[in-house]
Amino acid sequence: MMLEPTPCDLLVMGDLILTLDAQDSVMSNGAVAVADRRIVDIGPADELHARWAPAEMIDGKDRIVMPGLVNVHNHTPLMVTRGMIEDIGFAPMYTPSIPQGHWLTEDDAFALSSLGMYELLRAGCTTVVDYYRYPGACARAAADLGLRAVIAGRVHDAEPAALTTGRYEYSRAVGEESLRENAELIERWNGHDGGRIRCDWAPHAPDTCSDDLLREVSRLAERHGGNIHTHLCQLPLEVETVAARSGLTPPQLLDKLGLLNERLIAAHCIHMEPADIELCGRAGITVAHAPIGNAKGGRIAPIMELREAGARIALCTDTSSGDLIETMRWAIAMQRINRQGSVLDARTVLDWGTREGARALGLGEVVGSLEIGKRADMILLDNRSPSLVPMVDGYGVLVHSASGHDVDTVVIDGRVVLANGHPTLVDGDAIVARAQAVASSLWQRAGRRTVQ
Repeated sequence: MMLEPTPCDLLVMGDLILTLDAQDSVMSNGAVAVADRRIVDIGPADELHARWAPAEMIDGKDRIVMPGLVNVHNHTPLMVTRGMIEDIGFAPMYTPSIPQGHWLTEDDAFALSSLGMYELLRAGCTTVVDYYRYPGACARAAADLGLRAVIAGRVHDAEPAALTTGRYEYSRAVGEESLRENAELIERWNGHDGGRIRCDWAPHAPDTCSDDLLREVSRLAERHGGNIHTHLCQLPLEVETVAARSGLTPPQLLDKLGLLNERLIAAHCIHMEPADIELCGRAGITVAHAPIGNAKGGRIAPIMELREAGARIALCTDTSSGDLIETMRWAIAMQRINRQGSVLDARTVLDWGTREGARALGLGEVVGSLEIGKRADMILLDNRSPSLVPMVDGYGVLVHSASGHDVDTVVIDGRVVLANGHPTLVDGDAIVARAQAVASSLWQRAGRRTVQ
């Protein structure tokens, strides 16, 4: 007697399934069954089609199915500077004559964050770390679009206006306001929608936070749990400022204050002496590697040295774009230039953009690969695209040739949030138009009229 198929919420078919599990399981003509937000079965399509009766099905013909990408460091409201900051500065918080974060209203932040989150979603990022001023606006944008997100505030007590002129003026009022904003974010958003939105603490950088503020963040983060997000050794100015203030390098300062540990996710990590690299490696920090942003500033981070010392490496786009596949290519290229050899391969950086990012965020048992019991976060790429041919091992052409534009469908928590390249929960065209209007107004305030 044949058993009746078991009901499930979603059945995703695919010409090729790249699970990225520990065994690197790959299957042709496969399928993934989803129930109650989780993967409940993976296997040959004909077998799953017989075993499950889905409420919804994605045909998956001519599609590659793989885990969603994990992007561990972004500031989506800074989309306002894209295309401009690259030629006039490096880090927006330190650069005069551009729209500044302290100019934004909460509505501005929401409009710009929605744009950034939309781009990330379209490029296949299903888990996104984002932190900036008005973090509640960032959380709301991620929630509206259906993304899995880790959100934090931008904690600092250096006066932003003074920073753009090269001056460090620490203000207790500024620090207390940024702490309050991050605390209110956690109270309102942490654990939203069954944990799809999580909140953490994010001191901006060792130079923009006084020692007292960093101590307070360390205390609050220890009580809260989760990760701590920051920028570390991003600019020579940061290193020089911390040394003048404390006699220490930025990693030494964070170590002294209890912040340099396996919970720290530190972006950039460019200007490090060998002793700093060893210190970060022993501490087991995660480096949020932003090869595109680093290279646009004329810099290459010592990523292989940090990895060899014991640091975890994960990938981020850091506002430069939403395309984490492009970031993988740059990661390989920049380290081959730095080490003058073939030191990285496609499979390794694909791990950095999926499993390693998930593990760094404490989500290793939740996302990062397609496995039974994990949340159903997956993307489908159109393998009719000329950039995905010839398909041989499934990894090489994906990393070295594909792009986020090849992403066709995105599933997060078992829900289709992008179909045929269009968001299903929001009006993408309205997001773009609203963000352009906000950006035009802000650039006009900065003395630059937009072409529109």
